[in-house]
Amino acid sequence: MNTTTTEIRNMIVTMLAEGNPVWYVAAMVKMRNHDVYVIGREAGYPDQAKLRRAVWAARNRTLQAA
Repeated sequence: MNTTTTEIRNMIVTMLAEGNPVWYVAAMVKMRNHDVYVIGREAGYPDQAKLRRAVWAARNRTLQAA
């Protein structure tokens, strides 16, 4: 399975926005907790509303590009 860095970052942000804890997301994507936390922090973690807005904005960008 070839996944790009952007896809992995989007998956991490989506999982955090769904309410999954950092340690769980880190285990699912096989990364360190700190790395997942940093990616989530860039998207607005721990504020769930900011994470949802980041996911929504990313989906709208991909829909408009297609």
